[in-house]
Amino acid sequence: MKKLKALLEALPSCKVLGDADLTIEKIEYDSRRVGFGDLFVALPGHSDDGHRYIKSAVDKGAVAVLVQKDGDYRSKAKVLVPDSREALAILSNRFYDYPWRRLKLVGVTGTNGKTTITYLVRSILQQDDKKVGLVGTIAYWIDRQKINAPNTTPESLDLQRMLAQMNEEGIFAAVMEVSSHALVMHRVDGMEFDVAVFTNLNHEHLDFHLTMDAYREAKGRLFKKIKKDAGVAVINRDDPQWKYFYNLAETKRQTYSLTDPEADFYAKSYSCTPTGTSIQLVTPKGEMTLQTKLIGESNVYNTIATVAVGVALKIDPRGIKSGLENAEVVPGRMESIRAGQAFNLWIDYGHTPHAFEVLLKTARNMTRGRLLFLFGCGGDRDQGKRPLMGKVASRYADRIYLTEDNPRSEDPNEIIAQILQGIEDKSKVEVIIDRKEGIKKALEDARPGDTLILAGKGHEDYQIIGDEKLHFSDKETALEFLSADSKVGGQM
Repeated sequence: MKKLKALLEALPSCKVLGDADLTIEKIEYDSRRVGFGDLFVALPGHSDDGHRYIKSAVDKGAVAVLVQKDGDYRSKAKVLVPDSREALAILSNRFYDYPWRRLKLVGVTGTNGKTTITYLVRSILQQDDKKVGLVGTIAYWIDRQKINAPNTTPESLDLQRMLAQMNEEGIFAAVMEVSSHALVMHRVDGMEFDVAVFTNLNHEHLDFHLTMDAYREAKGRLFKKIKKDAGVAVINRDDPQWKYFYNLAETKRQTYSLTDPEADFYAKSYSCTPTGTSIQLVTPKGEMTLQTKLIGESNVYNTIATVAVGVALKIDPRGIKSGLENAEVVPGRMESIRAGQAFNLWIDYGHTPHAFEVLLKTARNMTRGRLLFLFGCGGDRDQGKRPLMGKVASRYADRIYLTEDNPRSEDPNEIIAQILQGIEDKSKVEVIIDRKEGIKKALEDARPGDTLILAGKGHEDYQIIGDEKLHFSDKETALEFLSADSKVGGQM
């Protein structure tokens, strides 16, 4: 509980009408969760507006409302602010007594690689006998407790509530994926990070940001949130935008690279196979030899970035090595599926042109036979990347299976038509709208020595078609067909 007046002292500006001496039981932005004595914060959204639910929140017991649109809301107190999302972040920090201050806080941003790096950092901290919290795309973790993740980075109130729970559980560090949406929508406002990582910047989310400059600026906001006295920025020197992020950071900066000896961390050599990767790594702490279970060049980058984070957190190099070598493959990230078939089968979450390029180049280098590639594109999302993804796929794959991803409100046929604009040789393409049938056909076509990649959905166990969210998993579907037909692709 907190006094409303004490909470509002944290806001840079607000107008209060009514009783500011009220006791606030808790803060909510979802009217369905409101109880007696709560402060309801009305958030504007793309498809809905929290101001529509103020009466419902007051009827359920909200004693105060915080709004950016004035009106007669009949609550005991009304707080008018310029931006209710920004105010929610500030008040959430204050209400939960800034729980991030009692944690080592690691934030990872960039188009690709965020999920894998957070899981790898979690592994090295656990190897060092630390209790770890993780916030990201696949799930949220409070030590060993798993929580479903509706967003990559939760709303500010949910985030501070979760971090406070981590305090109660004795968590040492919280490792977070920090999305560009979260940065623009104030979800991590008021926080300071011990380590911030920039992975790469590629064509993605332009339906939201509109331009690459705006997307870059959004990602850059994280680097203004690093602790100036003791924080560290970890930056991928191989990305063309690396200097932008390097110059934003007003703290210690460390760079990493695949092969550039000018970087603080780089691979002296590396070798990828379908079962793992070996890396000879140069670091400021000396050379390190690693043998990981992760596959592909993208995971070499992720591994090097993780070593840099471990060093920034002052983890013993032996713990870093052990944590990386014992780390399991992250679900849906270059995940190898073995069910006795005589071809390579990978499932990957990649859904950008750059992710496709790295993924397909890696697969091509490890494939004796043909490279088969199944994918689609999400509906109601950045349409500009669709032909670019088709172009990359056609450059490397021998056979392409175009199917639905999460079409949402769009017609899958129209999505596929846009992908096809980027594919010159359409003779290598087969269009099968139903994803389950597409997977079945690709598995039936695969021969010994081939590689088949099911791309785009990765760990997801659902499909969004129209307004429905239906259970669907690439992994479950592939295993179902492989176990049902011993003749699929030939057996090992």
